[in-house]
Amino acid sequence: MAKKKTRVTLIKYHEAADQQPLSKKAAEKLGIFPSLPLGGLASWVRQNGFDVRLIDLHVENIYPKDAEPRVREHDPHVVGLTAKTLGWPAVIEIGQMVRSACPNAVIVVGGPHMSIYAEESMTWDCFDIGVIGDGEDTFLEICERIESGSELDNIAGTVVRTKSGEIMRNPPRPLSKSINKYPMTAWDLIPIEDYHCLTLLKPFATMVTTRGCPWHCGYCSQVYSEKLRFRKIELVVDEMEYLVKKRGVREIVFFDETFTIGKKRMRKFSEEVQRRGIDVKFNIRARVDTVDREVVRILKKAGLRSIHMGVEAGTDRVLKIMNKQITREQTERAFRICREEGVDTRGYFMIGYYDATPHDIEDTIKFASGLGLDWASFSVATALPATDLYRIAQERGYVDGDFWKQYTIDGGGFIPQLETETFTAEQLRAYRTKAYMNFYLRPDLIRRKLSKSEGREELLEMLGGATVLSEIVKAQLFKRIPKVGIGKWATV
Repeated sequence: MAKKKTRVTLIKYHEAADQQPLSKKAAEKLGIFPSLPLGGLASWVRQNGFDVRLIDLHVENIYPKDAEPRVREHDPHVVGLTAKTLGWPAVIEIGQMVRSACPNAVIVVGGPHMSIYAEESMTWDCFDIGVIGDGEDTFLEICERIESGSELDNIAGTVVRTKSGEIMRNPPRPLSKSINKYPMTAWDLIPIEDYHCLTLLKPFATMVTTRGCPWHCGYCSQVYSEKLRFRKIELVVDEMEYLVKKRGVREIVFFDETFTIGKKRMRKFSEEVQRRGIDVKFNIRARVDTVDREVVRILKKAGLRSIHMGVEAGTDRVLKIMNKQITREQTERAFRICREEGVDTRGYFMIGYYDATPHDIEDTIKFASGLGLDWASFSVATALPATDLYRIAQERGYVDGDFWKQYTIDGGGFIPQLETETFTAEQLRAYRTKAYMNFYLRPDLIRRKLSKSEGREELLEMLGGATVLSEIVKAQLFKRIPKVGIGKWATV
């Protein structure tokens, strides 16, 4: 394909904005991961003839002003940004930098945030056009129109500022029925060796093999689609093979919402990895009700190292309130199977969901410590936009109006932590601290880690994790957080 004249720059914001209340030092212990959305966009538009550059501010540990000389040098016609709601202020900062550095560039912003607050986001005049939903086909059409000198006003799946200054939302773009047409991430534009995570083998890479989620957990802001779309197993394993044999990757993180959907698919995946002789470890995200002994054994043959599963609550009553659609019994069974089959496990737990009692939280802390997990993460419930939890918070007056809408319009503000009739924000943070200390300071956990063949490495990982734990404890002991607004919210 002939090279096109339109130059494209994609910029990933510095994710420190997403890591509150941890310090930058502690947050980076948790990990810095490649941007799959921007890496996928880069490969797609480049395959269609465009010159593309990718700048990841987070992994380079720089901020928009530091990247300005490189943006000027490339002098892009199109700049693409991706936004999550927590990181929205950082995305605005990039947009303003680009507008100053390259006044004639078309600045495009997409990502989950735009699917919730599209018009509100476009009140920031540093952005020209927003992408709603899947980005590949819409962003490519934007680039093609700029190449041909066509107008941008009527592109499906966008919200755009017209020449008259009006903000106009266009009709939605139908979801692509197949995601197999999209090439693998543009790994040659990504410095794999610079990314790191406390619990992963280096160098590592990240992948997704599905899009969509059919479940509707009350706290989750998965907004794109409940329709599941699967990438062909052959294409998945092609990318794994490239990463291992060409880039020296030792571990792959699959960020699918639920990797373990379809036992037949799991078997085909495992057989294809083994057939090609791909020697790599990988870890996955799964639901406890999709994990059984057969699935674990199938995947372990292909290199499964670790399974991450959301538990969230230790009582069936709270699980039902969350619409999690799992039970304590299913959770215990899934983690027991993984432990017996020699697969590492991480569980995720949430403190302070609405209508939870002190008994529910104590049971959750005890439950987490009794599951035989290798790792656990505890968070205080946050009512993210477009969730049932946020809707309930608004209905009950925990928040004055639409906080996240105003956050978008204002370009930031205090990040809220849910406070209920039962718990203050300080009490919930104290419970989180207790959960971490109860879990990680158990002698049986330390003994189990040291008994493994890689015990020294696991102990070093735990010592590194102590940085994170100490930050949480310090935040609880020394930080006094003022309440803001009218409702029952306090900042994290």
